[in-house]
Amino acid sequence: MVTAILYVVIVIAIGIAVGAGILMLSTKLGAGFTPKFPISVATVIVEFIAAAVVSWILHMVVGMGALSSLLSLIVIFLVYAAIVNAMLKKPGGAQMGFGRACLVTLIEIIIEIVLGVILAFVFGAALFGMFAGMH
Repeated sequence: MVTAILYVVIVIAIGIAVGAGILMLSTKLGAGFTPKFPISVATVIVEFIAAAVVSWILHMVVGMGALSSLLSLIVIFLVYAAIVNAMLKKPGGAQMGFGRACLVTLIEIIIEIVLGVILAFVFGAALFGMFAGMH
């Protein structure tokens, strides 16, 4: 039991670190500056919590289905952009602006989708090979 909890904590910590790295890269590409790692970690944690709450509320209000998923994607995109705009400041201390934050969020989501597809192919091929070897 303790080992399972430890594995979950390690996976969450790695996920947050990777998410912060993706956020730093997308901010560099979209806004022209790189935020510090600790503020990127805090931003990723706030994004994750906000996305979970918004998704839960929308599924409770709208229900399950394609419309709910599309609405959830749009609202979460806007919430992510608002969080990025509020938490990540330019080196001078000013906000980057909501438009720039939308660009950073779009780049972040694209990187996450590409990374997810690559990992799905890698782990999918590994699982397929493992299951094929069983027969």
